[in-house]
Amino acid sequence: MRSETRVRPAWGPVLGLLIAAGAVPWPSGVPGPLAVSAALAQDTIQSRIEESQGRLEQIRAERERLRREMGQLAGQVHNETEAIANLERQIGTSSSVVAELDLQLSSVNAQVDRMTADMIGTRDQLALRKAVMRERLRQIYKRGPLGTIQVLLGARSFTDLIHRYKYLRLVALQDRMILAQVEELESRLSEQRERQAVELAGITRLRREKVSEVDELESLERQRQRRLARIRSQESAAQNRLSQLARDEERLRQLLVQLETARREAERLAGEASTPTLRTADLGNLDWPVQGSVVYSFGPERNGRTTLARDGIGIGAPTGTPVHAIESGRVAFAGPWGLYGPSVILSHGGGYYSLYLYMQNLTVDEGDAVDAGQILGSVGGAGSPEGPHIEFQILQPGSSGEPRPVDPVRWLRDRS
Repeated sequence: MRSETRVRPAWGPVLGLLIAAGAVPWPSGVPGPLAVSAALAQDTIQSRIEESQGRLEQIRAERERLRREMGQLAGQVHNETEAIANLERQIGTSSSVVAELDLQLSSVNAQVDRMTADMIGTRDQLALRKAVMRERLRQIYKRGPLGTIQVLLGARSFTDLIHRYKYLRLVALQDRMILAQVEELESRLSEQRERQAVELAGITRLRREKVSEVDELESLERQRQRRLARIRSQESAAQNRLSQLARDEERLRQLLVQLETARREAERLAGEASTPTLRTADLGNLDWPVQGSVVYSFGPERNGRTTLARDGIGIGAPTGTPVHAIESGRVAFAGPWGLYGPSVILSHGGGYYSLYLYMQNLTVDEGDAVDAGQILGSVGGAGSPEGPHIEFQILQPGSSGEPRPVDPVRWLRDRS
C-alpha cells in the first residue's frame, strides 16, 4: 500500500521565524513590553512638564504683582530704595521663569528624542513588513492566479486536501496580517510625525519665550544698575552738600564770634552796656518768624559719614512767604552765606542773636534797626532736600562769653 506524502508549505516555519524575530508585531490591541516602557517614560516627562508649567504660572503671577507694586512706587523719590528692592525681586522671579523654561525645554527635547527613537523603530518595522509583503507578492505573482487551485487539486487524499486547505488558509491569514501591519505602522508613523511636529513647534515657542525672558531679565538688571548709580550719585551729592553745610556752619560760628567781639569792643569804647531786647522772660512768648511745620529739629543730625550740627530748626513754608523778626534789634549781617543762601543775623544786644537762613530775598540791610514783627525777607530754600523753608536759630551768651546756639522752640509760643 502506497504511503501518502503530505505537502507542507514553506510558510509554516517562516511564520514562526517571523514571529520569533519580531517581524510580526505583538497581537493587535495588546501593547508590547517596549511600548509600555516608552509610554511610561513619556508619561513621566509629560508630568514633569505639567508641574513646571504650574510653577511657571505662579511665578509669572508673582512677577505681575511686583510690576503693579512697581507702578505704585513710580515717581516717589523717597521710595527709591524700595523700587530697587522690587526690581531685585523681579529679577529673582524672571530668573526662576528662565529656569522653568530651561527645564521645560530639556523635558520637551527628551520627548522629541524618544519620539525620534520610536519613529526610527517604527520605520524599521515598516521596512521589514514591506519587504515581507513584497516577497509574498512576488511569490503570488510567480504562482499565478491559479496557484491556490493547483495546490488543492494536487491533494492525493481527502485528508491531504484538508491539510492543504488549512495551510492555505493560514497563509492567507498571514498575508492579511502583514497587510494590516503595514497599514497600522504607516498610520503610527504618520501620528508620530504629527506629534513630533507639535513638540518641535513647542520647542520653538519655548525658545522664543526664553529669549524674551532673558531680554526682560537683562532689562531689569539695567534698570537696577541705573537706579543704583542714581542713588550713589544722589548720596555723593548729598554728602558733598552736607560737608559744605558743615563748613558754612563753622564759618557762621566764627562770624558770630567776631560780631560779638566787635559788639563788646564798641560798648567798651562807648563806656556803657546796651540793654538786650531778648530776655529769659521771653521764653515761650515770642511769635514764630513764619508759620509752618518743623521740617527738622535742633540738635546734631547724623547723615552718612557727616554729622550736621543743626543749630536751629527748619520751618517749612511756601516760597515767598514773609519772614518776620521775632524781636527788635539791629541787622548785624545781611547777605548770601554759602549754601544757606540769603541770610539775616539780628543782634538783640547782651550776646543774644537770632538767625534767619535759606531766605529767598532780603528787605533789610546790614546796620538797619528793626522792630519786632518787621519783615526781613521771604522764604527760600526751594532747592534743598527739605523743600521751601527757612532755618531759624537763637544764640545766647555762653559761659565763656561767646554766643552759643539753643533750641529756638523754647523761645517760641506753643502752637498746640
